Amino acid sequence: MKSILGLILLIFIANSVYSQDLIVTNDGDSVNCKITKVETDNIYFTFKHNDEIRNTLLPISNVKIHQFNFYQTSAVSEEKVTGYKSYQHFRFAVNGGFSYQTAQIAKSVPADFKEYIRELKSGYHFSGGLTYYFSRQLGAGIRYSVFKSSNSLDNIYLEDTYGNRTYGEMSDDLKISFIGPSFSTRFMNSDKGNAFVMSLALGYMGYSDKKVIIDKYKMTGGTVGLAFDIGYDIGLSENLSLGFQMSVISGALSEFDLDDGIKKETVKLNEGEFESLNRVDFSVGLRFSK
Repeated sequence: MKSILGLILLIFIANSVYSQDLIVTNDGDSVNCKITKVETDNIYFTFKHNDEIRNTLLPISNVKIHQFNFYQTSAVSEEKVTGYKSYQHFRFAVNGGFSYQTAQIAKSVPADFKEYIRELKSGYHFSGGLTYYFSRQLGAGIRYSVFKSSNSLDNIYLEDTYGNRTYGEMSDDLKISFIGPSFSTRFMNSDKGNAFVMSLALGYMGYSDKKVIIDKYKMTGGTVGLAFDIGYDIGLSENLSLGFQMSVISGALSEFDLDDGIKKETVKLNEGEFESLNRVDFSVGLRFSK
């Protein structure tokens, strides 16, 4: 997760630089400019000439090559580019899909129950997020998700020190939530219909497991969590997109509350025995932009 955090921070920094584009004409002239639109017949751009900002176009037939983000420095400030604020500021995303908890099964789990735990690691999730983009590439907002999984097993038994056995049911009804502020970066295609989006969020993870091991219990807890999202939005209309996303959520419980309906106690875990909440989400959803 540290490597993912470093990568996205580098991308945020890179996107904060307002770079410029390159046009090379058939005559060999190079133009440091900001390309605003590319059509079948013409390419539109803004450039600086003798301290004057000009908006013009060239026929595609007169252009040898054009390349976005070629120059690291800008000769034309973003405010001078015609229509530079035409991008959509708000993005509301809803997702749903398959989830898998990535933690290894503890060696202390009896062999008879390993398959039960393995099945419990798979589940589903729903998530949503609202982002405000203060530039074409960078934005901030809030992210929420909830993961659910359940499993049950009949006819298990517990044996006491005297060899007496008690038979009954074992089940888990697991729920893990995440909420926190997020920071986002996006790469939009030339007509702004599709976008590659990445985001990073730091927030609170809530844990709840309604357990039955012959008797009923409830485990609850909370910890700091980190969520990294990477996805691609496909434009369906001006304000609606279809999105595909993969997310990595990370967190670990160092303690939890255990309630058996009669008494409630706090169980503190030793380092190396923390309950991992790490998982991967694969989702599809809709994005509403404005």
